Amino acid sequence: MEDVLVRAPPRARFPALPATLFVATFATTAFLGGLAFSLALLAILVSHEMGHYVLARRYEVDSSLPYFIPFPFGFGTLGAVIRIRSRLPSRRATLDIGAAGPIAGFVVALPLLAWGYAHSEIRALDLSAQAHGAVAPFGMLLDWLAGRPVLGGAAGPMSLGDSLITRAVERLVVGSHPAGTEIFIHPVGLAAWLGLLVTTLNLMPVGQLDGGHVLYAWLGRRRARAAGGVVSMALLVAGIFLSFNWIVWWALVRFFIRLDHPPALVEESLSPGRRAVALLSLAMFLVTFVPVPVSF
Repeated sequence: MEDVLVRAPPRARFPALPATLFVATFATTAFLGGLAFSLALLAILVSHEMGHYVLARRYEVDSSLPYFIPFPFGFGTLGAVIRIRSRLPSRRATLDIGAAGPIAGFVVALPLLAWGYAHSEIRALDLSAQAHGAVAPFGMLLDWLAGRPVLGGAAGPMSLGDSLITRAVERLVVGSHPAGTEIFIHPVGLAAWLGLLVTTLNLMPVGQLDGGHVLYAWLGRRRARAAGGVVSMALLVAGIFLSFNWIVWWALVRFFIRLDHPPALVEESLSPGRRAVALLSLAMFLVTFVPVPVSF
């Protein structure tokens, strides 16, 4: 009787690098923002990245687990990414994988933002330290022409900008507050604000960002690239007139992420339901966009 060689299936390897980066990101965010901040922010980031990962696995797309990016300054992290190792099978799959992350992160961030506002404090501001310097080149030019200090006067506390969604949640939960006071947001609310900013950055409809996936799936490669060029120029204009932050992001988009999107294996058009998902995703970008993310 002949012997039959049976090869055992390969044993799954422990994802050492993703696990190490996750633990390091937990440490940096907890050290810089506190435990509540870290847990809330990681809940949003994990939801976002796992939305991508689960849908990629559903379509049998070869993808990595999320790689979290620890950072020893600021908020303690630069977010997270997953690596797609194979071509996307269709425009439908591109939409589903691209939109799943931002939608999942948004769904987790929104109740955390409301909880954070409900547990925030309203404090009086030191009005002697309210001279705000310009945060964009055009404003700095106007200050210089008017003979004002280009970098502004005394620096007050860091002020977070509002998007349509954060302003709506603040009004709903906190309501109005007296003049000369400001909301000092709870760490959970700060994490939710940052998570929504991450949603904005990822949903920019350009290149291979999440929003670029959505735009390509909806419009096709040629029209998506043309629209991405318009978005790139809009970022540059926003950087000049609104905030230096957008100049940095414009440079990243233009010279590193690029404007083009690689074609999927199948170039089918989307169903009405998936076109609605594309519109919902782009609407999320608009309501989470913060014209001036941070000022002092």
